[in-house]
Amino acid sequence: MLQWLKRSLLMLLVVLLLPMSKVSATPEIMTTDQLQPGMQGIAKTVIQGTTIDTFDIEILGVVKEGIDSDGRILAKASGSVIDKTGGVLQGMSGSPVYIDGKLVGAVSGGWKDIDSRTCIITPIADMLKLWDMPDLKKDQKIKQVDLKAVLKADQQAADKTKEVDTTKEVGKELATPLMAAGFSDAAFNMLTEKLQPFNMVPYASSGVNGDFAPVTIEPGSSIGAQLVRGDFSLAAIGTVTAVEDGKVLAFGHPFLRKGNVNYFMTDANIISTASGLNTGFKIGVPGNAVGVINQDRTAAIAGSLGRYPSVIPLQVNVTDKQFNTTKSYSMQIAYDEQLAATLAATMVYNSIDQTIDRTGEGTAKVSFEIMSNAAPGGILKRDNMYYNPQDVGKLAIAEVFQALDILCGNNQNETDIVSVKVNVDIDQTRKTASIIEAIPEKTSVKAGEKVNIAVKIKPYRENEVILKVPYTVPKQQAAGMAVLEVRGGGLISVAQLLMQQQGFDLSAQEDKTKTLDMIIKEFLDTNKNNEIIIDQMVSPVDMTNQTAPQKAPVVKKTTKGNKESKENNKTVKNKPEEEPNNTKFATDYIIDNVVQTSINVEPVK
Repeated sequence: MLQWLKRSLLMLLVVLLLPMSKVSATPEIMTTDQLQPGMQGIAKTVIQGTTIDTFDIEILGVVKEGIDSDGRILAKASGSVIDKTGGVLQGMSGSPVYIDGKLVGAVSGGWKDIDSRTCIITPIADMLKLWDMPDLKKDQKIKQVDLKAVLKADQQAADKTKEVDTTKEVGKELATPLMAAGFSDAAFNMLTEKLQPFNMVPYASSGVNGDFAPVTIEPGSSIGAQLVRGDFSLAAIGTVTAVEDGKVLAFGHPFLRKGNVNYFMTDANIISTASGLNTGFKIGVPGNAVGVINQDRTAAIAGSLGRYPSVIPLQVNVTDKQFNTTKSYSMQIAYDEQLAATLAATMVYNSIDQTIDRTGEGTAKVSFEIMSNAAPGGILKRDNMYYNPQDVGKLAIAEVFQALDILCGNNQNETDIVSVKVNVDIDQTRKTASIIEAIPEKTSVKAGEKVNIAVKIKPYRENEVILKVPYTVPKQQAAGMAVLEVRGGGLISVAQLLMQQQGFDLSAQEDKTKTLDMIIKEFLDTNKNNEIIIDQMVSPVDMTNQTAPQKAPVVKKTTKGNKESKENNKTVKNKPEEEPNNTKFATDYIIDNVVQTSINVEPVK
């Protein structure tokens, strides 16, 4: 554990020691009320490597929007750069537009399927507002700056000749390419599926992180908003619009539109461009970490140079038992409470798929440790086994996701997750077993007595094995015949199965009164797939009564002052702890069935 902690701190130290890029100042700006159709200007962007190129811009007009916005500027792009790219591409978003040396705004959209050279420009006045927004992700707000002409003029006083009539749908934002690097085909497909609810579409990239010297962060240079960094990478790449006093504006439209955020800011290297009839984008890789993206709004993304995001260090060790080889993967996940669990689980799946390099059946033994201030004793530990005939990796990540989702969803305080370490052993053979029979060593027992039950299991394509599983009869067990259910930990009881078949909804409603400690305890106490569970069989009728709402107990009152009696108080205070509901016995196999046995409980003499 000490070695892992040292490694985690070293990873963070490496990020902090990365060289900081040079900065530049924002020029004088030009607001939309100063624009006229036909005005000529230039825009800056990178289409190869890190060299900034320019292309020509002609203003067509201004599209009116809400009262709190300067609208959107329509323009025509031209020149040799546009001829080479075939039009305005995804990844050009954020390209700063200048007229007479004054900053007008950022290229942010267009109509690729209609006219690839007509584009939308987000006014700089709308983008500059992000620098004045509170940053709750750090201890203090971003330092306020005094920029000239940041207030827009009265729209009603604007020259009507520069406005153009349009429909409500004026164009499409240049979706910022989300470059995914280091992913297998199966992991990339999973990533695409998992990110769909967040309106994120990844593109496969050839390089994890660019290995190049730090690039000056200036208007027109490429910039990355990175979610995952390390052996795997997930980053959106766009263009810088403005820089001043260490503050950066980019993209000209949102990335995820999540408001106050916490992403890596990186420089980037553009490898090439790709263009088709209906789409086109830059292909690039993120490079050096240079700061933090802390605002993700409608008009732009914004961040600060030289300050870095909160991260979750993730280490995954995968052992392929077939070849007796182990591969280790390390990465940092930008801490976003809604994305962290999904991203971490997907990275674990990718680690598994990259290591075993195959599809098909397998058995996985997964153990993980999460260091967090929200976990009892500072560490949350869990292990389990999984088998799947098609793709065991998809099952193996389930509890990693669940544990992180519990911590990130803490409704009491923001959870500090120091590190996540996952160990996975993958065996191509099938490690399942069926229970053949369960026989108590004696058929007559007393309440509270412990009795061994000989459980015969038949592992898949292996010889039968007899396990002695100790079972303790509950102290309050009534005399008579008690039917016991012996099953695998990943299976529900027969009573629950019958109730489901009869249409009963057994899904537990979320209890808002539960503390985080209670939720974590329930998670850690959940039966495991490789456990043998011995429990007294409950009839569906009894289970229905157990799940029905319980009435509050009636408290007897004394005749003096309506106070509770001392006897009642004593009963409540000295209530014994509940006995365990079942017996759990760990095995080396995933137990896949249920059998029954019985014991006779002797009456109390």
